[in-house]
Amino acid sequence: MKLLAAASAAPGFLQVVAMGLITVFVVLICLIILIKIMGALMAGSAKSTAPQPVPQPAPAPVPAVPQPNKQQLVAAISAAIAEDMGSGVNHIKIHSIRKL
Repeated sequence: MKLLAAASAAPGFLQVVAMGLITVFVVLICLIILIKIMGALMAGSAKSTAPQPVPQPAPAPVPAVPQPNKQQLVAAISAAIAEDMGSGVNHIKIHSIRKL
């Protein structure tokens, strides 16, 4: 009889799995709620402390300066990109180059 009473008191496999899943999802829901609260607090404080941007006049357009060695520049850029990609220069097609 003692053996039977001890076996019935021990939790079953499904009960342990259910408790584990419930615990995980309850903690995940709590984390979601905490993250949303923190996001709302941070968004509220960021709006109040951010200075208003001052409108600045548009910069004057810079006249285009011709590049004396444009073909050499394109070749150097193509070689650098090909080396970075690990392929040949024949697999690269450059449409335009502009200075950043």
